[in-house]
Amino acid sequence: MKRLLLLLLILVPAVFSASSCIGNATQAILDPVNGQGAAIVAAFSLTVMVIAVAYAGGSITSNAGLTVLAKDELYHLFFSIMLLIGFSGILLVSCQTMNYFFDSTMSQMGNLSCYVPGDMNATSMCYINMAQGDANNIAQYYINQNIQLMMQSTFSFTAQIPLTDAFSVVADSYLKVQAQQYDMVMNAFVLPALISINMQKLVLEFINDNVITWVLPIAFLFRVIPPFRNMGNMLIAVAVGLYVLIPFMYAFNLSMYDIMGQSCGTFSSVVNDFVFGPGCGTYGFWNVGRLIPQAFFLPNLTMAMFITFIAATNKALRALG
Repeated sequence: MKRLLLLLLILVPAVFSASSCIGNATQAILDPVNGQGAAIVAAFSLTVMVIAVAYAGGSITSNAGLTVLAKDELYHLFFSIMLLIGFSGILLVSCQTMNYFFDSTMSQMGNLSCYVPGDMNATSMCYINMAQGDANNIAQYYINQNIQLMMQSTFSFTAQIPLTDAFSVVADSYLKVQAQQYDMVMNAFVLPALISINMQKLVLEFINDNVITWVLPIAFLFRVIPPFRNMGNMLIAVAVGLYVLIPFMYAFNLSMYDIMGQSCGTFSSVVNDFVFGPGCGTYGFWNVGRLIPQAFFLPNLTMAMFITFIAATNKALRALG
């Protein structure tokens, strides 16, 4: 039954060839350009030789242990080959399933700025760029305001009464308090959020550029070599999770950033501030506040989902072969 399922999955890429998901992951894994394909073929060949030697040794010496070992490794090698051949279908089915939920939900969420139908990667990258741009603009504005207010707060004038005394007054000293508010919000919220969003963008770019090209070939290389089989299973689970689950989660998480930006008017009277001005303005409290979930809470939620997915997929691969 397991082998039949893998054979059926080989045909799936032809059915979904128009999808934005990768159409032939097997070809990408065995691509000779990155050198991983040759290493995988060499590992298959070496494993076949080891199995043949073990089986011959067991038959000649009547050693049942070697014979069982050879048959067991032959099964694992066959399963690895079938998994590699059918992996395009497995990955495409997973990606299409996520895209179905993605499109079904996102199309019902109103006017979204970055929604690209059928493409979770493009949607998530658009939103992460939007959040990064807003955080950069807010950070630059707050730094400029802090410097300007600190300079203005030093303004003073002196009144001198001849033959008696002189009096100096720092007329704008209160501006130092406003400058400190910009500095406090900048250091406590905006700058950490900006760093976090920049790191998340690097992760998403790595996923788009390297998971299929490098992580999966290395995973299958380890999967073929018996001592590293469990590590290979783990890396396969990591690669599938990175390629399918992470963009799915980020597309939904970051769509909340868009929706929050459109719903500020309801709370405008609460978030208005004497220093920052209207709370729904470009640099107001609302735009600072909507950076926080994207920077701290939602990435942790995504990581928890990702770890759960890896554990479940790794367990399934170990149980199957």
